[in-house]
Amino acid sequence: MLGFIRAGESLGSHLVPTRLGRGTTSILEPGQVEVKVDLGDHETSKAHDDIGAGPQVESLDDLERNFNAIIRDGQPDQVMDAMLDPRFESFVCLMPPSTFVEVFHLLSPAYFIDPYREIHRPIHPSAVDVKQYRSLDSIFDEFANNLSAILQIRWAGGQPLGLAEYTHLLDCARSMGDAIMADYIWHTIREDGMVPDSQCYNYYMEAKVWDKAYTGLEKYRLRMTPYLYRKRRFFEPNPGWQGYGTAARSVRKEVLQIFNEMTQEGTSGDTTTFVNVILASSRVGHMQGIKNVLHTVWNIDVDALLEQVEESMLPEVTPYDRSSPLYPTSHLLFAVAHAFGTNNDIPAALRTIDFISSRYDIPVPENVWLELFERSFVLSRPRFGPDAERNAKGQVTYDFLNTMFETMTAEPFNVRPTIEVHHILAKTAWDRARLSEFQRHMEAAYDLLRETRKKRRTARSIIEAYLGQPQTQILRSRAFADAVHAYDILRVRTMQQTVIMERLARLLLIHHRWMGRQNQAWERSLLPRALEEWRDFLPESVVYHTRGGLIEFDGATSWRQRNIRIHDRVPVRRPAFGTNINLDDDANDIDDDIFWDYYRQSAPHLDLSIPPLRRLFEAVQEDNVSSTYDDEAFLAEELGYEAGELEIPRVGRATKMPRQMRATAEDRQTGEADDTIPTGPGPLSWA
Repeated sequence: MLGFIRAGESLGSHLVPTRLGRGTTSILEPGQVEVKVDLGDHETSKAHDDIGAGPQVESLDDLERNFNAIIRDGQPDQVMDAMLDPRFESFVCLMPPSTFVEVFHLLSPAYFIDPYREIHRPIHPSAVDVKQYRSLDSIFDEFANNLSAILQIRWAGGQPLGLAEYTHLLDCARSMGDAIMADYIWHTIREDGMVPDSQCYNYYMEAKVWDKAYTGLEKYRLRMTPYLYRKRRFFEPNPGWQGYGTAARSVRKEVLQIFNEMTQEGTSGDTTTFVNVILASSRVGHMQGIKNVLHTVWNIDVDALLEQVEESMLPEVTPYDRSSPLYPTSHLLFAVAHAFGTNNDIPAALRTIDFISSRYDIPVPENVWLELFERSFVLSRPRFGPDAERNAKGQVTYDFLNTMFETMTAEPFNVRPTIEVHHILAKTAWDRARLSEFQRHMEAAYDLLRETRKKRRTARSIIEAYLGQPQTQILRSRAFADAVHAYDILRVRTMQQTVIMERLARLLLIHHRWMGRQNQAWERSLLPRALEEWRDFLPESVVYHTRGGLIEFDGATSWRQRNIRIHDRVPVRRPAFGTNINLDDDANDIDDDIFWDYYRQSAPHLDLSIPPLRRLFEAVQEDNVSSTYDDEAFLAEELGYEAGELEIPRVGRATKMPRQMRATAEDRQTGEADDTIPTGPGPLSWA
């Protein structure tokens, strides 16, 4: 992503960072004019008491106090802004290495990247584009560019970087799935004669394994199929197939080369190291490689588990003390779920996870269940095209997916379903024309949106209270920065869940065989009720089918616009005739984007150069241009059709189900009893 590593830069020796404490620490090297960073009690400058007065001239003492206070507070957003602020450039440039390392680690991907990566995971890139939301790629780019700018300031002052800083950069590359950035960092470490530790190696391998797997269409193309293997083997892959490679570009070969280099240097690996080797093998479909690692490190025989031999006949796992770096972790459980799931073998994933969990006494966390569920959903989809038979490898039935949901949400696992889980189950009900089941999951998804919206409203109220304070210096406080960050996460999550609700409403509308070909109840009663109940999640321009023909409403808004509503209120589920729905308490609340637009217009004196305010208002969109997004693209995205399947049904015949798809679905439905899963307490190995 970024070439911010300067060739030939001498990094010097590894400096162990010391813990920042109270007192006074020089930020200049010996022999230079001393400017001190006061790490004592927070002293606030009065230079910004008037938020509407614009920037004012500050003395060196004021700058020193402000910078000291920010560093001492350690609020990540404020630290990032201070490190990039030209007023503080000399402080950043001349900061002692140990202090810089401590401050640099505050700029963590766990704070700046991971929450947004998780929220963007279920949102299709086309939906982000239509809604004009900030893309995950742009979030990654901004974070990496900010880190690069900070390092350039250090280099300008002749300050070398040590292994601690480069380890942190590798962690950032790992979090973003950026192998190019990791390569730059790794080569610089080597050029400067540093010896990487196991953490460096692990970060580097993980950046390779997840290269470009979090963004774009690539995040939907992780399942190993013959088509995917072919598309990822090219040295100049097409858009949508960027990132880790297969064949001559094999990511497994790259990771094994890194692993061999690690062992040759005498650096011992840990569980994370072998997790990366497992995932690298899964990326190229090397199933034996996955099994070999599990058997060599933990003495887990996957083939014996699948043969359902007696527990007493299975070999004992390799005993490790819980403090051992090779003791299995939840990270290993997730890797097993992902590796076998993306290679079309859910039974192997379930039995291996159950075996590791029971033998090493590790509870199965929610993220592992959700990964198993998502991989099972992918394998439940109907297949099309010339590769349909090969792509159907590992296929599971719809009822298998539903029973997995019942199992993971019941005792003893008690996984709380996310909105993505209900979205998946609603799509499965859509395929099977099960209206009541679809509506049940749609309503459950809306309940989660309503819950998130209440949290967002509370977070917004806190910010409004800060903005109403007469002493505007509080807008530069850590508390306000924390409040804006918490609110921003909830704002983006509300956006995610609103998009999912709109897509569910669209699916509900375009399925014109809910009640069967001859049943008039849908178009005469249930459809009008649905239009009224979910009207806030539908545009004014809609099209749907009836027995008498096509009905088309031509209104002011359409699916191709960012804002599909003509009002400025939050979208809610509306009471309809024949229902017992009560209107939500927040039905008259102004939607947040519009609220902040109004607020900005009513307060032109606001100084948007203050970073938290800039972050608060920069998300407000002022245009509502139309996109080229069409119904066929939407249906392909929603129903999980894979690349390479040439016979994807068009909207006009989607709900009729093509003959090949119908036959496949019938086969799955007639075999549903074979995949019945007990829902009571017990082991995971029920596949």
